[in-house]
Amino acid sequence: TSVSRGTSPWAFNPTISFGKQVAWEMLSPWAMTLSSWILLFPILFLLACSKTPIVQETLNVASSYPQGSIVIPEASRAFIEVQEVSSEKTAALLRAPARITFRDGAVSKLGAPLPGRVQAVHVRSGDSVKAGEPLVTLDCPDAASSRASLSVARAAQREAQAALQRETHMLEQGVGTEKDRLAAERALAEADAELVRAQAAARFVGNRLGTTVVLRAPIAGVVVSRNATVGAAVDPGGEPLVEVGDPSELWVQADIFERDLHLVQPGLRAFLELPTAYEPLAGTVAFVGATIESDARTAPVRINLDATSHELRPGMFGRVRIETPRKALALPTEAVLIKDGGKSFVHIQTEPGVFVARQVAVSQPVEGKVLITSGIAPGDQVVVRGSLLLDGAAAQLL
Repeated sequence: TSVSRGTSPWAFNPTISFGKQVAWEMLSPWAMTLSSWILLFPILFLLACSKTPIVQETLNVASSYPQGSIVIPEASRAFIEVQEVSSEKTAALLRAPARITFRDGAVSKLGAPLPGRVQAVHVRSGDSVKAGEPLVTLDCPDAASSRASLSVARAAQREAQAALQRETHMLEQGVGTEKDRLAAERALAEADAELVRAQAAARFVGNRLGTTVVLRAPIAGVVVSRNATVGAAVDPGGEPLVEVGDPSELWVQADIFERDLHLVQPGLRAFLELPTAYEPLAGTVAFVGATIESDARTAPVRINLDATSHELRPGMFGRVRIETPRKALALPTEAVLIKDGGKSFVHIQTEPGVFVARQVAVSQPVEGKVLITSGIAPGDQVVVRGSLLLDGAAAQLL
C-alpha cells in the first residue's frame, strides 16, 4: 500500500534532524510498498543515529579565537618557524643607487655674451685647462659698438671731471657761480654712471679691438662638454658652448626612496661601492634633499668622500651603503608576504598553533633582511619561515 506525505508520521517536524527530513522529501513523491519500507528502514536508522563530530569540533575551535585567527594542527607546526622580534643594530641601514657628480659651483658653463658666429674652438672634451685659457673665439658685430661705447663713456667722464675742477676753481677766484658748479657736479655724476654701464657691457667682450670675442676658462679644470662648432650661429641665452668642471670637487649623490628618508640624516657614515674599485670609499652624509622626485619617489642625498681618488669620474654609477648606530626591528625578507595590491603582511603567533596576519610598513631590503618601520613591536612572535603555508592568497614573498 502507498503512504501519502500528509498522513505519514515523518511529516515535517522541527525536532527531526535535517538528514531525516531530506530522506523523506526524496522518497515521499512515490508510493511505497511494504517491501520498500523494509529496505529503507536500515538507512533511516543510520541517519537517526549519525552525528557530525568533526564539523562540530571545527566550529568549536574557530569560535574560541578572535576573528581572522589561523589554527594549524600539531602535525603541521614543524613546517613553521617562529622568531621573537628584538631590536638590533643594523650594520647596513640601507643600500641605494648612486652616481658621482660635481659639487655645487664646481662647474662653469660658458655661453655667447652677444649674437654672432663661432670663429674658432681651441679645446676638446676631456682637455685640462688653466684659468684664463682661451676656449672659443667668436665674431660678434655688437662687440665693436660695446667697445666704442666704453671709449666714449671714458672720454665723457674725463671731460665732466675737468669741467667740475674748472668751475670749482672759478668759484674760489670769485668769478664763478654756485649754480654752474652744481651743474658740473651733476654732469660728472651722469658721466660716472654711464662709464660703469659701458664697462659692464664691455666686460663680456674683453679688451680686444673690433668684433672678436674670446671666451676664456673662468676656473682651472677639465672640459666636461663642448657644443661649439666653427661657423655655428650663437645667441645669448642659448645652450652652453663649453662646460668646465673641477675634478677635485666631487661628491656622491644617492637616490633614497621616500619611505626610507626618515632613516637618513647628515653625519651618518656611508660607503661607496664602484664596479672598478676593490674597496668601498668611505664618506659622510652631508645633505638630505628637501624635495621628492614625482616619478621615482626618491630624494637626493649627497655624500662627501673622505678622500677623492684620481680614478673617480663624474657620471660614474655605483651603490652606497649607509650605516647607523641606532637599533631597529629587522626580519628576514622571507617573513614578509605581499598581497592585497602590494601591501606587506607578517604572521604573529598569539599562542602555540594560532596565528594572525598583521600589516607592516617595511623599508628597502638589505643583505637578506628588511627593517620594519611600523606594525610590530619587540617581543612579538613572528613567523620567519613557512608564511606561505598560512596564507595561500599571498602573491609572493618580499
